[in-house]
Amino acid sequence: MRKVLKTVGLTLLAALVIVLALTVLGRLAGRENIFTRSFQSLTAPVEKLFSSGAGKLEELRAALRDYDELKAENEALKAQIADMETEVRQSQGANAENDRLRQLLELKRSHTDYKLLDASIISWGSSNWSSTFDLDKGSFSGVEVGDCVITSNGFVVGVVTETGLYSCSVRTLIDPRAAMGATVHSNGLTAVAEGDFSLLAGGQLKLTYVFENSVLELGDTVLTSGAGGVYPAGLVIGKISGIASDEGGYGQYGIVTPSAELESLSQVFLILEYGEAQHEG
Repeated sequence: MRKVLKTVGLTLLAALVIVLALTVLGRLAGRENIFTRSFQSLTAPVEKLFSSGAGKLEELRAALRDYDELKAENEALKAQIADMETEVRQSQGANAENDRLRQLLELKRSHTDYKLLDASIISWGSSNWSSTFDLDKGSFSGVEVGDCVITSNGFVVGVVTETGLYSCSVRTLIDPRAAMGATVHSNGLTAVAEGDFSLLAGGQLKLTYVFENSVLELGDTVLTSGAGGVYPAGLVIGKISGIASDEGGYGQYGIVTPSAELESLSQVFLILEYGEAQHEG
């Protein structure tokens, strides 16, 4: 039986070889016969599959090339945007610096008796009970306790309370321990502007010691009176944004919103001297 199967297998293999040979010869000669047509019908699906796969592969390669080009273009655009944002920031910084210098020049022209020193805020020490910050200038630069601190617009910020060699501490005008002589610009009314615990969180201060029957108007500008010798007269403290009655209703006081925007401050000016001589704290 095995001998018969072996003989049959060899016969089929020989027949297959002959068919393949005839098919190849026919295709080489450019002639079709029953064998070439049969072979083509058998191999056509395979050839179609390989052809389709080659097309898909080329499409994938093209897509990958497009992706790489888009990625490179995207990175280039990101770099351009970053450069443009840097230019905008530099331009904004330069404009802000120019505005500050113009304001400082106007301040110096308006107050030729001021000896000014610019300083930057290096830290804030504000809490629920106080409002303070530190500057990067100290006694080495001529700073002393009692020096007045203002903005480039001439708005009151506070007063120096402690000095180190290269830094100093400032108590702002809304700190509950702060007080200064004040006057209402519209009518010359004299009073005292002082910090208050109840107004600290709202960034405001109180206008007290107002004479009986004195009239306070919303929107009135409050200036320093110069009383006490710490703050020169005529500096802007803020505007009256509210009017309230003392406990018991026996008098009134004004609520003042500072003109200096304390929360956005980064640079200020110290008045080291004003008038004929250096002021004393």
